Amino acid sequence: MHRRVVAIVANLARSIAQRELDTASHHLNWPADTLEILETKDSPGPGNVVMIELGDGVFTEVFTGFGRLGASAEKVASGAAGEAFSYLASRAMADEHLADQLLLPVALAGAGAFTATKLSLHARTNIEVISLFLPVQFAIEKSDDFVRVEASARS
Repeated sequence: MHRRVVAIVANLARSIAQRELDTASHHLNWPADTLEILETKDSPGPGNVVMIELGDGVFTEVFTGFGRLGASAEKVASGAAGEAFSYLASRAMADEHLADQLLLPVALAGAGAFTATKLSLHARTNIEVISLFLPVQFAIEKSDDFVRVEASARS
């Protein structure tokens, strides 16, 4: 499995990115060779982001934390690492943010299923909207550590 944490800083100190990497690697227990810092001064303003990538060669999940005023580098990285950790601990194929993006392709195919860590309110709203426009129905089954979403042709 491919694992990588990238911390990007634009017009900010490199130490911010390093603190994000230190925090993410601590939460995930990942080695130094999975960590990377990217710096740029070619930006209209300052900013920072940490991205945690998990991939198996076919499928990649990305968990992102965006810097914002009042949020420490540690808080930004902890949020993204927490989501990645929850995903890794589950048996789900997708996280909650990817789940809402999978709904339309599955519905357009006419049938299909996937598992996700959970369904957000956004995903539940998408299910309702898609069902109004396409002849599909969705069934949702909850498990201990994931939710299964299945689309089938509406009769």
